[in-house]
Amino acid sequence: MTNPEIAELLRKVSAAYLILGENRFRIIAYDRAADSIEHLTSEVKDYWDDKKLEDIPGVGGGIASNLDELFRTGKSKHWVSVLGKVPEAIFPLLLVPGLGPKKAYALVKELNLTSAKTVIADLEKAAKAGRIAGMEGFGEKSQSVILEAIATYKRGAIKENRMPLPYADQIAREVMAHIQMGGNVEKINALGSLRRQVSTIGDIDIAVATNKPEEVLKHFLTFPHQKIIDRGPRGATMLLANGRQVDLRVQTPEAYGAMLQYFTGSKNHNIQLRSLALEKGLSLNEYGIKNVKTGKVKEYRTEEAFYEAVGLSYIPPELREDKGEIPAAKSGNLPDLVEAKDMRGDLHTHSSYDLQSSHDVGKNSIAELLTQADRLEYSYIGFSDHNPRANQPEAEIIEIMKKRRDAYDRAYEAWIQKNKSTLKFFLMCEVDILPDGRLALPEKAFTYVDAVIVSLHSAFTQERGQATKRLVTALTTNPKVRILGHPTGRLLGSREGVDADWQEVMSVAKKHDIALEINAYPDRLDLPDVLVYDAVKAGVKLSIDTDAHAAEHMLLMPYGVSVARRGWATKRDIVNCMDYNNFRTWLLKK
Repeated sequence: MTNPEIAELLRKVSAAYLILGENRFRIIAYDRAADSIEHLTSEVKDYWDDKKLEDIPGVGGGIASNLDELFRTGKSKHWVSVLGKVPEAIFPLLLVPGLGPKKAYALVKELNLTSAKTVIADLEKAAKAGRIAGMEGFGEKSQSVILEAIATYKRGAIKENRMPLPYADQIAREVMAHIQMGGNVEKINALGSLRRQVSTIGDIDIAVATNKPEEVLKHFLTFPHQKIIDRGPRGATMLLANGRQVDLRVQTPEAYGAMLQYFTGSKNHNIQLRSLALEKGLSLNEYGIKNVKTGKVKEYRTEEAFYEAVGLSYIPPELREDKGEIPAAKSGNLPDLVEAKDMRGDLHTHSSYDLQSSHDVGKNSIAELLTQADRLEYSYIGFSDHNPRANQPEAEIIEIMKKRRDAYDRAYEAWIQKNKSTLKFFLMCEVDILPDGRLALPEKAFTYVDAVIVSLHSAFTQERGQATKRLVTALTTNPKVRILGHPTGRLLGSREGVDADWQEVMSVAKKHDIALEINAYPDRLDLPDVLVYDAVKAGVKLSIDTDAHAAEHMLLMPYGVSVARRGWATKRDIVNCMDYNNFRTWLLKK
């Protein structure tokens, strides 16, 4: 099962428990686990394979035991029993905005809705016939709201439809720029999973510090939209034309730090933070910190002051996932996270040079990519075009690589003469890892490259042992293999990563001093942050690259940096944070 499927299953169990009157702490536990799994950047099955289910924030022994049974047998007997105690038709209704478990249960029972396949259409029919208005606890207004909610659902505006981080970030930036144009904004930030830079995002949440909340809200609602969902004195929610939901919260500047912290999350981080505060006789909320004894609430302008008030150093948003950041902040041992300004080069770029490539070539010329790297104030750039098609005679491939070397050298020299730049370049190649671990480049062709990135582009469904052996073979075949590109091969929302023993792969990478890539391309963001975290702990080097197939793609580097930060990486962990001389020594193994 995929992470979204598991999260949905846990929410169904939580909903069933709520309807059945189960202990509220058990319900909260299932909701926590579902939220955590929904935002995971690696598959739950990978945790199960590595016997680390309880390493997932929010997953305790009971849920882990049922997950273990699920993966071993295809089902959890306990969960099947729980779900069997409530009507199946309830669960599709939970996808309709505003319908919670108890309300869904009441509708299903009172209206005799029995088919899970047709329940939403059946409910809509009942509402249009006026049958809901007469139900106890509902009424005409509730009936109207339910019809609107069903219409929203039918347009596809449901939270499960998540999008890759860079796309969400672009939408948020457009909305935030519009808000700022209206004035009266002292501070503005994204909230929630977007601020924490999680790889996929659902709704977009924004916060504004202002002394004129009404003016800010009015201007926010002039942004082009499909529908205004909610409007109050402290916030508003709209549905954009693209079906994405945007929530705006406003707060006075004096209390902005508390609100920013509270709504950034994650839920598991905030639970641990509240537990720590209670030990000190403090209670945390979105308005400030209350002294439990006196009842007095103190406001905080900044998050730094908020964390300091509970005895912690400031915790960057990317680390707020309940992975040990609170004890580290308490003891002063938080890492000095890598920043975009620390990057000295991009090693994975594709130019338009045609070497009869096995995959697509880039859009821009060698000179245009050099110019972009210079604009970004990089010290060096790596050109890593895909290897030539492997179905050609070996002698032809070697000749293609030789001509490529000559062409790049000439283009670089001409560009240097024209631009008087100090930018250096490395001629690399992205080489396919074949299903048996061999590399799709003849041995003699390696003469014409400085180093290579090896990557998976096929056979993603190999079983774990075979996939692991394949990767290990590729990393140990040739000394010019220096980077494992987009290691898991995942594509967010469309393809799971390869199932491999990553501890073994990392052990081999460390032994041979090979870097694992954090690929910043929007649909990849691969290596996932949970594996970045493991790599950092294991002392394995990392590289952050854009996999640029156009000059503008090189601007995606900050998204790769955000993945590194979520994995607790410092610039000492990243090879392309080195200056040119040190990086050259590492890359060429001199």
